[in-house]
Amino acid sequence: MHNTLITPQKTPQPTLQETPQPTAKPGFDKSEFPSEEAYQQNQKDQLEAQKPFFTWTDAQGIVRSEVKPDVVVDFVAEEIVYDAVFAPPFRLPSYVMEGQCCENYADAFSAVAKFNGSASYLVDETLFPFQTQSGNVAAAYFVLPELSAKEIILLKAYKLPEQSSFEVIALDKAFQPLYLGSELDGLFIEQTWKDLAYKQLMLEISDTEIAYLVVFMRSNVTSSGMPALTDYRLSVMRDQLLD
Repeated sequence: MHNTLITPQKTPQPTLQETPQPTAKPGFDKSEFPSEEAYQQNQKDQLEAQKPFFTWTDAQGIVRSEVKPDVVVDFVAEEIVYDAVFAPPFRLPSYVMEGQCCENYADAFSAVAKFNGSASYLVDETLFPFQTQSGNVAAAYFVLPELSAKEIILLKAYKLPEQSSFEVIALDKAFQPLYLGSELDGLFIEQTWKDLAYKQLMLEISDTEIAYLVVFMRSNVTSSGMPALTDYRLSVMRDQLLD
């Protein structure tokens, strides 16, 4: 039996680890923050850059808000073609303007289209039929308060066939006729994912004496004698006409 020297086991020494140094915080730089005046100006610039909205009622009676179409801007680079122009040189003859016309319809003008705004009218045969030489027709009655010297009037007619046309009568404050636009075809806009199909008419109005519009639609199918249509919705949008 041999005596063997027993050596004590070495206890491992803990290794020193470097303590991470805290990162220096960036200094506070006032130049990175806008002043109150700069902030207010930035807010103002953002509001001016946003397009105004139209609030209107579609053919289903749903109130919609959409960006106002750039009627003027879209046509800056090309000639604007209007479906009709209501300006003093094109007024009706004096014997027509002085005749009895529309005083009896004063209570019918309930849809008020303010400047840069819109209004809609549900056209049916139950309220205020408009008398024409061919008989009574269902019509829409719009008020145009404070008309400026030059405006664009955009008419939209929903739930109508493509083969239809506009009849537009412009009246003064005394409900006397100033202009007549007859058998105006306008444009037919196909249905999209966000809107129904509609007929569209663009008017240039340069006569501040116009106060009211009477609008109704006729069928263009010649075999039927162009009868007046009913059960549809008409919308009016007003915008300024820029030179």
